[in-house]
Amino acid sequence: MAMGSQQLTEDYEQLKELIELYPNITIVAAEGQPPDNYELEYHLRGFIKEESGTVAIGDSHKVRISLPFGYPHFAPIAKPLTSIFHPDIDPAAIRIADRWQQNPSLPDLVLLIGEMICGNIYSLEDPFNQDAADWYRNNQAKLPLDSLSLADIVESEEGFESLVDDTFASLGLETDEFLEPEASVSEEDIQRIRDLFAQNKVFTANKLLMDLPENAEFPDRDEVQQAIGKVLRKTDQLFKMAEQLEDIGKFGEAAEVVDNLLAIAADAPGAESLRDRVQQAFLLASRTQSASGPEGTSAVAKPGSGSKRSKQTLASEPAPTPSTAKEKFTLTLVNLPYKPILLTLLLLGIGLGTTSLYFRDQSIFNQSQATFLKSRTLVDKHEFENARQGLEAALDLLNQLTVLRFRKSGLEKNINEVLTSPTLQEGLQGRVLHGGTYTSVNQAAALNELAALNEKAQALVSQDKLSEALAIYRKALQHAEKNDLDSQKAAIKDYIRSVDLRDALARAEKAEKEKNWNAAAEAYRQALTLSGDLTDLGSASDITSRLTAAAFRHELDQSKKAFSQSQWQETITFLQQAQQALTANPDAVTAKERQDLHQLLVNAQLYRSLSVAREAYQQKHWPEAIGEYQNALDLLGREASGADNSLSESIAKVEKTLLMVKVAQLQEKVVLAENKNDLPSVVELSREILKLIRSSKHVGDQAVKTVIQKVTDQIEKNLEQIVKNERINWLETHFEEIFRANYPTFQGSKLLQPKAVFFKKVDNKIIFTLTCTERSQGSSSKLELNYMFDEGTGKWSAYSGK
Repeated sequence: MAMGSQQLTEDYEQLKELIELYPNITIVAAEGQPPDNYELEYHLRGFIKEESGTVAIGDSHKVRISLPFGYPHFAPIAKPLTSIFHPDIDPAAIRIADRWQQNPSLPDLVLLIGEMICGNIYSLEDPFNQDAADWYRNNQAKLPLDSLSLADIVESEEGFESLVDDTFASLGLETDEFLEPEASVSEEDIQRIRDLFAQNKVFTANKLLMDLPENAEFPDRDEVQQAIGKVLRKTDQLFKMAEQLEDIGKFGEAAEVVDNLLAIAADAPGAESLRDRVQQAFLLASRTQSASGPEGTSAVAKPGSGSKRSKQTLASEPAPTPSTAKEKFTLTLVNLPYKPILLTLLLLGIGLGTTSLYFRDQSIFNQSQATFLKSRTLVDKHEFENARQGLEAALDLLNQLTVLRFRKSGLEKNINEVLTSPTLQEGLQGRVLHGGTYTSVNQAAALNELAALNEKAQALVSQDKLSEALAIYRKALQHAEKNDLDSQKAAIKDYIRSVDLRDALARAEKAEKEKNWNAAAEAYRQALTLSGDLTDLGSASDITSRLTAAAFRHELDQSKKAFSQSQWQETITFLQQAQQALTANPDAVTAKERQDLHQLLVNAQLYRSLSVAREAYQQKHWPEAIGEYQNALDLLGREASGADNSLSESIAKVEKTLLMVKVAQLQEKVVLAENKNDLPSVVELSREILKLIRSSKHVGDQAVKTVIQKVTDQIEKNLEQIVKNERINWLETHFEEIFRANYPTFQGSKLLQPKAVFFKKVDNKIIFTLTCTERSQGSSSKLELNYMFDEGTGKWSAYSGK
């Protein structure tokens, strides 16, 4: 149910009028057009709890009052902004629901909180703050600390003649002492105040205490002042009660009240004279009653029904004794003429009769007024039938007035206003005012219980006890459904959804702090589902962004675990999923987190390529190894292109490794050619190795130089072997010609199985040993010859040396 602007405007105007009457309450801030949030400051003495845990007295207290959705059917939310140590107040909330249902008035609520602060109103049953309840229970003698006071703008209805004569004395400001210079403070002065208070000389003790300078050294000054103040307030109550009893002629009861007053404040100004006046009036009334007989009517006016000045005058005149009165009367009869005496007596009788009627009417009027006030209280207590009877009785009493009938109209108007008021008329029909409308007593009770549940839930929400608050809100919803409170159900459902959302967000934030990103993401998904039209705790886009961040961090966290276990592909998969989470919300995480992801992804891809390449190298899967090392090199190149040269060393290492892998691939081919004795291929492949190395950046590397030297030596060796092989082939091809030219005797023999072997090299001469088998006439013999090739001349010849 939306709250109307008219209601809020009227409340604001009434609150401003209230503040004008109570100077110790100020509106610090009013938010909204019209306002639905107020910050108030109370300049009252009230208990506070300091950071050290010490209970102290504060003079200024701030409170925030917020008018919630559904106001005024739902009670305002009151929260202290400064420390207030009170049984019905905790740091997050002030208990007001019960009072609000009894009286849904914002100005009255502001006054109620002030009465709570200074300790006039508090509850020790089921407190919000148990520590404060225990403190108040043990320190009730100190309460209240202060009271709300009206601004001095209302004129007194009493005339000056009704004031106490000795005004300075009643205020403890006797002229002589008032003009004296301030005396120095000593321990004796302080002890005297304590002694006077112990002797029940409270007013004297209070005057001395007030005369002390503010900075006087008085350790328990506040406690003494509170104790004195409590007695002074009690004294004032008793004084007023005694005067009221005197006014209605109950002199005996008035005397007892004065005795009680003097028992607690023996030096109360005016108390002794009040007691004397009441006692004399009591004696005079007793004598008059005795003189008139059991059936007679007293002709003596009730002292006290007039002004206080007349009371004092009456009390100061001693009552004449019977003998004295008789003598005066006898003398008068002797000295006065008879007719004037009769006329005087007649006039006196008329005057006494009129006076008697006046005091009778005054008593009736007072009774009617008292009955009216009591009936109005009964209306507030919802005792409507008793209130009606009391109001009608008050009207009947007014109808008995004779002399004072001119005073009847004002009170009669007030009585009729209450008697015909909607509150009473509706109450007699079984309906009470609740939230601005009249409803049945049962319905009001149901609404009160619902408001109490809502207030309790709101207090739990303000304390971040969200699960407990949800349980109370759901109980409130069941209560509303059970009692057909349809207009409140929608608001409660909104509260539940709002707290559910807040709970989900709180669980998500807690999971984030614990780095439980999976749980955080799940909680944010729930929050996103709950968000709907609620925007007070974060819009759907904001929750989506936070969900994205949680999902991102979950994948990033998983990737770091996989990275630490050298699970490169798993790391890359998690990081790619984290990147995908940012596709729609790239700004959901910080730039540093995005950079961390990128760096980790680069490292994971690099290590994966190097790992695969190394394994392929070990298994001699050369193309795969070369491809992965090239991937690693390309990756490093891309990273280095947009940054400084911090990766240059890594790039150089991978380049060198890639070079050596390519060399190894060619070297394997060399070995295969060597196994086939394909020396030309060996030389060709070796030359490819040299070409590959010499075209790289690492030709100057010492390890690479060693490889170059080995390959070069290998090429030279193989080239020599090729030449040798060519010479051997020539010798074995031409062995028969050579042997027959050098051994003529074997012209008819058959020469078989030629074999040429390198023997040695002398200078530029290469010497071979040539052998063959000679067969002649059924026998075989081995022929051997050293033959030489001169590289200088390019000619063959027999070698005769050793």
